Amino acid sequence: MIIEINLLPKKEPKNMAVMVSVAVFALLLIAAAIIFYLLAARADEQINALTGELKQIRAMQAIEQQKQKDAQSMQEIKELHEAVQWSKKYPLKMVPLLRNMTKLLPERGFVMNFSYADNGTVTVAVQFDTSEQAAYYLKRLEDAKFVKDVQLKSVSAVNITETNAEEGTEQQVVPRYLAQYEMHIRKQALTEKEKQG
Repeated sequence: MIIEINLLPKKEPKNMAVMVSVAVFALLLIAAAIIFYLLAARADEQINALTGELKQIRAMQAIEQQKQKDAQSMQEIKELHEAVQWSKKYPLKMVPLLRNMTKLLPERGFVMNFSYADNGTVTVAVQFDTSEQAAYYLKRLEDAKFVKDVQLKSVSAVNITETNAEEGTEQQVVPRYLAQYEMHIRKQALTEKEKQG
């Protein structure tokens, strides 16, 4: 009879629970990695889609802004054109009128106030040294070809006091006269006079 003597320790049977749990853990880890990869890919697709939409929206915004700028510039061009047309049709050129009016003034006559109304009425306030100068200026305006009609509305004396800076005293100066005139202008005569001289 043969006897077997085994001096090696007996192998313990492998624990199947540990192996199964390791395999399950590995499968879960692989599944999680696949899910993470799919979610990341989907997020990338969404980002790319949103980026494309954003580019389209920005392009549309740029087009709309350009349209608004074009419309605004067209509106500005139209307004400038209307302003030019209005200035061509403007009823009266002021510089030649003022130049001709000041030529008629006496040496110490000064235009203090000037206004022009849309109906063609010119109102002017002039300062003179004497009341006679106001009457002479009225006569000169009546004789001027560019004046259709003129009225002397008022003449008032204005007392002026001067303060002497060195002495600190006030002096009463000869009164000045402020005359208000209202007139209507012959536009054609004024433009002809401007062309002549």
